[in-house]
Amino acid sequence: MADKERLRYGRDRRTRKAKPPVDPNASRWERIRVRHKRRRAAKKRRLAAMSRRRRILRRFGITGTWILALLTVGVVSLVAMFYVLSDVPRPETLPLPQVATIEYSDGSTMARIGTVNRTIVSLDKVPEAVRYAVIAAEDRNFYSEPGVSIKGTVRAAMTDLTGGDTQGGSSITQQYAKNAYLTDARTLSRKLKELMIAVKLARDYSKNQILEFYLNTVYFGRGTYGIQAASQAYFGKDVSQLDAAEGAVLAASLRAPSYYDPAVNPAQAKARWHYVIDGMAAIGKLTKQQAATMKYPTVRSATNEQQLGADGWKYFIYRQVVADLEAHGVSEAEINQRGLSIRTTIDRKAQAAALSAIRTTFSDLTRKQRNYKNALTAVNPATGAVLAYYGGPNGTGYDGKPDYNDYAGVGARPAGSSFKPFTLATVLSQTLNKTKDKPRLTISSHVDGSQCVKIEGLQICNDPSDAPYSGSSVTIAYAMKYSLNTTFDLLAAQAGPDNVAKTAHAMGIATTDSHGNPTLVDADGHTGFGIGIGDYAVSPLDQASAFGTLANGGRSTAPYFVQSATDSTGKLVYRHKKASHRAIDSKVANDVTLTLEPIAGNSGFGLDGGRRSAAKTGTVGIGTNSPKNSDAWTVGFTQQVSAAVWAGSGDSTHAIYDHYGNAEYGRDLPGRTWKLFMDTYLADKANLPLPDTQQIGAANTARTTSPSPTKTAPSSTAGSSTPAPTSSIITTPPPVTPTPTPTTPPPTTPTPTPTPTCRPGLLGSTCTSSPAPPAP
Repeated sequence: MADKERLRYGRDRRTRKAKPPVDPNASRWERIRVRHKRRRAAKKRRLAAMSRRRRILRRFGITGTWILALLTVGVVSLVAMFYVLSDVPRPETLPLPQVATIEYSDGSTMARIGTVNRTIVSLDKVPEAVRYAVIAAEDRNFYSEPGVSIKGTVRAAMTDLTGGDTQGGSSITQQYAKNAYLTDARTLSRKLKELMIAVKLARDYSKNQILEFYLNTVYFGRGTYGIQAASQAYFGKDVSQLDAAEGAVLAASLRAPSYYDPAVNPAQAKARWHYVIDGMAAIGKLTKQQAATMKYPTVRSATNEQQLGADGWKYFIYRQVVADLEAHGVSEAEINQRGLSIRTTIDRKAQAAALSAIRTTFSDLTRKQRNYKNALTAVNPATGAVLAYYGGPNGTGYDGKPDYNDYAGVGARPAGSSFKPFTLATVLSQTLNKTKDKPRLTISSHVDGSQCVKIEGLQICNDPSDAPYSGSSVTIAYAMKYSLNTTFDLLAAQAGPDNVAKTAHAMGIATTDSHGNPTLVDADGHTGFGIGIGDYAVSPLDQASAFGTLANGGRSTAPYFVQSATDSTGKLVYRHKKASHRAIDSKVANDVTLTLEPIAGNSGFGLDGGRRSAAKTGTVGIGTNSPKNSDAWTVGFTQQVSAAVWAGSGDSTHAIYDHYGNAEYGRDLPGRTWKLFMDTYLADKANLPLPDTQQIGAANTARTTSPSPTKTAPSSTAGSSTPAPTSSIITTPPPVTPTPTPTTPPPTTPTPTPTPTCRPGLLGSTCTSSPAPPAP
């Protein structure tokens, strides 16, 4: 008894007083009360013996346990409620997509989207190979797993919590449940509802019925819902006539319909198609030999713009609007399903001016000129809002052939000399930042502008027409004005081609192209000194945006197309938030702009009324020694608008010509188009000032040698076989800048009227009248 008492009342009788046993004659409730009282007293003693830290931790533990218990009860109750109250919708009961409206910036209607009808078909009308193509793409364990993919759901939930990219993870059953509720919102209530519907679906319907529901409601792109409408849009045939290869094309689009459309991203669409084909082999629906020998089928052109109501040039704006919204979590399916009203940044007046400029300038083409493609983009430098966007006819080209390419924001071509401002911005930034091992150059520094130089063992020459303006010592501002290739290749080599690319990217040139490939690099990832004069491809939209950084004092604002989007009930779905960053110092932007101001007038397309502007032309030659050109640019800005115009053959093998049959240059059709657009759009706007004074004025007496040879870089877009010595970039003391002697142009080529150019810090203290050179 003593041992038992010691265990019951405490081992140490010196610190714990033994309690007498409960009176056996007491009532039951009295015994319970006494025992409870003793336990409370014992608990108080234990707590008193604890340290303060242990008592605090104990309280947190108890509180957390209660909270967790309450949350568990709440979740279980919520799940039970959703299960009881949720109905399983059938495809025929789901509402058809509503009409979406694309608006100009003033709220007027540009296009109405959503005239596609959904046709429901039974599963037996869908060939088995097509069904398994979808299963291979979206849910390879569809027939063996339960309706809810726990692994996929957890992965998707973790992605949502961490803010990662949306990724596939839901089963086909869950995807149908999500489609039924017309939203991709990442909310707990939506996810629970989706899960409960999926559970009910799996309980009430067979796998084949669920697959039929899914195939009749899922979005395939091109404005189509359901596999029957998709079959017509992509192949022009009934779904029952599709084969395995064609079914795999449709299945490949499901992950991201806008991105994997063969008409938008053919390489990526084909890669996804191979993934589906390999998946069909993996689940035993194709043999390895069949998968290896299967050929990608012919897919119809994207003619859905007529069905959508956004035809011609409007369709390219619509695609950019979709891309803008999708980048912010609003899918194309949601645009159609919720009948969004989308207020774009496109200014009605600016768009009309762009269309008029293109139509007027390219209205009188000769037979030799009918291979032209062209594009025009304009942005607000202060906000990044895209004011005008023309990517091409999206129909029939000047040569009468079909042309559905977007040359403004999807296609990219070498920039030629219109890229030189980024090279200069890099050089001036290094001067301002006192970059180690880089000379202190300013726009008034004397540099080498010889007709031919050698860089990294390669001979580079200016355009033959620039020979009268070349010289062994010219100011950088002079080299920009007369577009001397040798100067800017030398500057790029000395500043570092990678640094030029970094500056251009910071100013607004996209880091990846429309296919996801890095820009401003060769196939091996190397950037050559040819970047100095625009050897690498860029888009007109990038050019307008990056030149806008100069107009905005060195701050870059990414271009965007959508101001806001609201659903059919007026609820705000998305609103753009302005964001900008410092790309280059304001002094750098000032001095680069200063060198660009004489160019429009000097090239014959100065703006009406003496309006101040800054511009740069660019021309890309075919091969090293050919006198023919394939691309021509004019890019320029005022404080209110930055615009880029490109014209070319669309490749690097076919030449473009002016009206007289001579090689085309940037100052001709692109320059005239740019001027007409700017004059029309700015007609009722103030003539705002541009920089007048050079702000970076470091000494220019340093001496440097030619860049050390590295790896072979791409050759210049304009070259010659004329031998030339290795050249140093800076000479000291600088000799007097040679006075150019203009050459007489061919009799058939009109000569622009000479324009006086005189501004302190540009070409010296004297004011001379300079003839307009052919601007490469």
